[in-house]
Amino acid sequence: MGKWTAVAWVAALGVAATAGWAAGRATFVPPQAEPVAAVVQLHTVTEDTVGSSLALTSVAQWRSVPLVGGDVAGKVTGMTAAPGAVVDQGSVLFSVDLRPVVVAAGEVPAFRALDSTVEGPDVAQLQRMLIAQGHLAGAADGKFRSSTTQAVRAWQKALGAPVTGSVPLGDVVFVPELPARITFEDDVRVGAVLSPGDAVLRAVEPAPAFTLQISPDQRSVVPEVGDPVRVTLGDTVLDALVASSQTTDDGALLFTLTAPDGGPVCPGPCDAVPFDGQEHRAPATVLLTPEVTGPAVPLSALATAAGGGAYVVLADGSRAPVTVRAQDGSRAVVDGIAVGASVRLFAEGPVTGPEPGGPTASSP
Repeated sequence: MGKWTAVAWVAALGVAATAGWAAGRATFVPPQAEPVAAVVQLHTVTEDTVGSSLALTSVAQWRSVPLVGGDVAGKVTGMTAAPGAVVDQGSVLFSVDLRPVVVAAGEVPAFRALDSTVEGPDVAQLQRMLIAQGHLAGAADGKFRSSTTQAVRAWQKALGAPVTGSVPLGDVVFVPELPARITFEDDVRVGAVLSPGDAVLRAVEPAPAFTLQISPDQRSVVPEVGDPVRVTLGDTVLDALVASSQTTDDGALLFTLTAPDGGPVCPGPCDAVPFDGQEHRAPATVLLTPEVTGPAVPLSALATAAGGGAYVVLADGSRAPVTVRAQDGSRAVVDGIAVGASVRLFAEGPVTGPEPGGPTASSP
């Protein structure tokens, strides 16, 4: 074998050995997967309102307190004032044996007939009513002079009552304050027979009272004094606050509501709550966390820096520090980023927001 022939055989053997080694490696080394780029899920920042609330039912009720009893005996022949009516000096309430009974302002209850033989604070109360009705001129001095007699006669004529110049006991009911919303005791109706001293009138509070009640099995989340409340009465939305709370005998929590200024939730005249002696229920929303409106992001887009403080990651991978103003169970309203910006969510999945390169925190 010549020199060059030997060299050719050695080269051929080398190539065969190399090919065999490569084939063996391909057989025993598992295939390598191609690297896959991480999928970034994006969210577009929108303006939203965030707050924590509790949906309950409010109860509105007109409350009343007894007034002085009547001093008239006879059968009720007419009901002039409707239950819940607002009455003032000289308003006719009802009639007994066809004789009108009127209301007048006065701290001293009626206890005697009023005529020219008497004087005192009850006479002054009558005189103030006569002055308000335009039948008497001058001051209410408590003295039943001829001018008062003439005023009483004019007043009786205008009422259609017997004209005598004196006021029998029972013709006038004195109440502490007027004008006032009044109602009648349940047994005062046409045909009822009254005796002196029978309870006749009740004074209705100027505005309905609003309460919230939570039963013992609803106590996982309860309002606190000072929490804002929105009460919806048909088309009317009333702003209120939780003013006080107490525990009822059955273990429920009862919350009293007032307006933000401390007054009635529905000041009088309150047409939104009918006056019928019944409780009226209406939806109420307790704002446990005050509502805040602004740029909102999912909580999954927020991260905490090593030195404290929150930030979001923009579509291009840069960090934008933000200040959380309010949050609920899924969202947060933040400062430091603009509506329309794209932020990354810290979750795997397909891209659901705008493609990278969209608006950033500095975009309008």
